[in-house]
Amino acid sequence: MSVMNALMLSCVKATELIEIKNFRPLNIKERVQLKMHTSLCSGCRHYAKQSLLISKLLQQNFSAIKNDINTNELERTILSKLS
Repeated sequence: MSVMNALMLSCVKATELIEIKNFRPLNIKERVQLKMHTSLCSGCRHYAKQSLLISKLLQQNFSAIKNDINTNELERTILSKLS
C-alpha cells in the first residue's frame, strides 16, 4: 500500500472525522488524513463549515436554555408528580 493510499479518505470517513473532531481531538494521522481530503474535496470542506456552525448554534441555545431553567424547582415538580 502506498503512502498516498494510506492517507486518502473516502468522503464517508472524512465526515465521520469531522464529527468526531467536535467531541475529541484527532490524532496526528487523522488530522493529516482529514486535511489532505478537505484540501481536495469542496463538498467535505462545506460539510465541515456547516458542522462547526451547527455545533456552535446548539451550544449557544443549550447554554441559554440551561441558564433559564431552575433545576431545583424542576426536580421538586418531577418528584411531586411521581409521588
